[in-house]
Amino acid sequence: MSTIAAISSPIGAGGIGIVRVSGEDALAIADAVFIFAHKNARKSGDSSCENLQDRIDEKKENGLREEWKPLYMNFGTFDAGDFCDKGYAVYFPAGRSYTGEDTVEFYLHGGVRIMQGALDALLRHGAVMAKNGEFTKRAFLNGRLSLADAEGVIDMINAESVAGVKAAYRLMQGNVSKCIDLILEKLGTLIATLEATLDYPDEMEDEVLPTLSDSIEEILDDVNKLISTAKSGRIAKHGINVALAGNPNAGKSSLMNALLKEDRAIVTDVAGTTRDTVEDSFECDGVRINLIDTAGIRESDDVVESKGIERAKRAFEGADVILHVIDTTAPDDTDWDFLGKTVFEVYNKCDVSRFDKKCADNEFEISAKTGEGVDRLAHAIAKLYAENKIGDGEIITSERHISALYEAKTALECAIASLDDTIDCTLIDLRRAYDALGEITGKTATQDVVNSIFSKFCVGK
Repeated sequence: MSTIAAISSPIGAGGIGIVRVSGEDALAIADAVFIFAHKNARKSGDSSCENLQDRIDEKKENGLREEWKPLYMNFGTFDAGDFCDKGYAVYFPAGRSYTGEDTVEFYLHGGVRIMQGALDALLRHGAVMAKNGEFTKRAFLNGRLSLADAEGVIDMINAESVAGVKAAYRLMQGNVSKCIDLILEKLGTLIATLEATLDYPDEMEDEVLPTLSDSIEEILDDVNKLISTAKSGRIAKHGINVALAGNPNAGKSSLMNALLKEDRAIVTDVAGTTRDTVEDSFECDGVRINLIDTAGIRESDDVVESKGIERAKRAFEGADVILHVIDTTAPDDTDWDFLGKTVFEVYNKCDVSRFDKKCADNEFEISAKTGEGVDRLAHAIAKLYAENKIGDGEIITSERHISALYEAKTALECAIASLDDTIDCTLIDLRRAYDALGEITGKTATQDVVNSIFSKFCVGK
């Protein structure tokens, strides 16, 4: 494979910028552009780029090479051709690098021109521009990461909450891959045993067939356990979806602003001010909470307001929890239908009402105006994530993984149903399950699947 290079830090002014080169010729290319600092690096106090270039040309002409110590941060000068910069270079030998290939990373000043100039210099000396996610793709191809581990990398980069970071880290560390590999090992052993039974039916059928159903059921149970974590995984990755519902002027928009601690939604005394859904997010106890402020539900002849009410009802459908905001200064006789969702009854305006109800676990006395009780409500919403988690085990955060698990589940159920037929039928279903699970880690993933995953990465990763 060719030697690739890219800028691996964000493009913009910053204290440090990182340029990375990886491949068979990485060290040779790095040696051509980087001059190690030493006591006699300056001549008579002259450190001009022109004099440095003379020394670089001499070094190249004579074939001189500095000693590159692996995994050591070397200080020196990067020659970009039309300018130089002081910085550091680290050599990661193949087998100990992120990609599994010889890799050199340069840590320079984080200016746009510096980064682009450094990259151009590497390309001039023989590197080619890396494609999206190509460094991580090479790590996968060289056996440094499974496909699931690689997805953990992109999830880590894109995480928007502490819960998301933690879930991505466990995925990146290979925890999910280990779970899948254990299931694949069981499934592979079972497939091999059945294939041997086909070859030696008289010797093995009596031994294998009586326990076959239990063996498949055990594997199916493992798959179902992972599937059951999907809701927790979605919440960790994307957050808890919370819809605010209630009559006009109940204080939904005021509550949203209080939870966000900013004036996000327009608040007036005019009923029907919120005509469309307003969305925003905040983090509480490490969990992202996605708020959807909806139009107050009432009969209305206003076309715009009516459309807002319809959108509000659709928001209820996609919500994990609904905050039913009740104005304690006015009666609420609306016949609400929250579609069986988890509902928190939120009694608002308690600063100006005589509210003396003893609140249950799903009931909250608040004042959106003063902020009283709002923090308790936020913590209760965030707690839903912990309640949905199954211990400290692995959770599935990827839609791709969920799809593959469901495909494996269907195949395993078919395998159980086919036990009354022939071993051949059961084997076909078990191989389908194996292929589906193998797609998660990359063992059976097609090139199109692999390319699709890495296309979502940035160029420098």
